[in-house]
Amino acid sequence: MSGDDKLVKIKFQGCRRELFRNNMDFPIENDDAIIVDAERGEDIGIAITYPEQKSVSESDKDKLTILRKANPHDLEKYNENKLRQKIAHEFCRQRIEELQLPMKLIDVEYRLDRKKVIFLFTADDRIDFRELVKILAAEYKTRIEMRQISTREENRRIGGIGPCGEPICCHQFIDDFEPISTQLVKEQNLPMNPTKISGLCGKLKCCFRYEHDFYKEFLDKYPSYGTKVSFQEQSGTIEKIDIFQRTITIKFESDEIKEFPLKEFDNNYKVLSQTN
Repeated sequence: MSGDDKLVKIKFQGCRRELFRNNMDFPIENDDAIIVDAERGEDIGIAITYPEQKSVSESDKDKLTILRKANPHDLEKYNENKLRQKIAHEFCRQRIEELQLPMKLIDVEYRLDRKKVIFLFTADDRIDFRELVKILAAEYKTRIEMRQISTREENRRIGGIGPCGEPICCHQFIDDFEPISTQLVKEQNLPMNPTKISGLCGKLKCCFRYEHDFYKEFLDKYPSYGTKVSFQEQSGTIEKIDIFQRTITIKFESDEIKEFPLKEFDNNYKVLSQTN
């Protein structure tokens, strides 16, 4: 495979993950610090899926490229930038308070070459931050970008522990936020309790999206909920299928509700009527 046929996933500050083309076929290993082309400048990140590679498709042709592996000078500048970011964060936060802007500063990112400083914030509405940008540009004498992010993105950057007791998925491995609907929750037979189905960001949990295919593949083997079946010489409707306990719950016409192992139900039932 030639160098221009390879994509490498790189993790940046704030758990942002993107694919970059390794046109020069650099011998990159996992956890290597990498310098990449980034919007009229340079940025630094960590290789996280190398030497596993993904072929470049037509839709990937416009991806930016890896410039080089980081050298000691790059790493020194990166560490200096981390200190600069802390100072810039406090400076910007104070200016936001002085200007009484209804926004919450979340993070600051310096491009490695310091040609741009990005200030990331959350807000309920659009913010007129023109005066703030003037102050920041005068202070840092470089290009300033104000970037409004979602509460999902805020939590990905900050991290935290989910209700499951594990670090939240977006902070660990989710690259892109896909749409999540309550229909995914219903199809997984979960209670529609807002406190149970919401993540730390207040939105529907990301796991409903990536677990959905697993649920669907398993549940497609069985009649859907509400289907009337004949089982053990009785008629009833399917109430629930627990894919982890491998059980099925049936409500019989006598109003008796019973739970059975799926291995007993398999091939021993007859569908009487389907749900609409």
